[in-house]
Amino acid sequence: MTVSAANIRNILFVCAGNICRSPMAEWQLKALLWEKSITGMQVGSAGLIALPGNAASFNAVRVARENSISMAEHKARPITAELIDNANLVLVMESHQGHELIADHPQASEKIFLLRHFARYGSRERGISDPYGRNLEAYRFCFEDIKE
Repeated sequence: MTVSAANIRNILFVCAGNICRSPMAEWQLKALLWEKSITGMQVGSAGLIALPGNAASFNAVRVARENSISMAEHKARPITAELIDNANLVLVMESHQGHELIADHPQASEKIFLLRHFARYGSRERGISDPYGRNLEAYRFCFEDIKE
């Protein structure tokens, strides 16, 4: 299956713990779709080592709120074969995450991409840095990097 804009109806963002980067990406896209009145899209997120039910990190929620986005409902979930199979597009934050997913799900290799592959500016080869355990500014930078 080749990914094209016409057949993308289910987007899955993936990071490590599903409490910082992938939920920020998920909720940013959900907010944008709502703002543009775009319906019929499913957007979700998951983590390679996520602990089910964990809330988004405090600073991720705070930075999202600063940008008028609520992530209060977010609950972490681990990546599953079903999530991969149901997604038309899987966007990872770091290249090693993509390699891991492709190794575990080779049938999905054509729909797994580094998020920055679609960036407007800067390097499309670098990943989105994990702000976990860092200061609020790192989360703000991460949020903007995802937004780009």
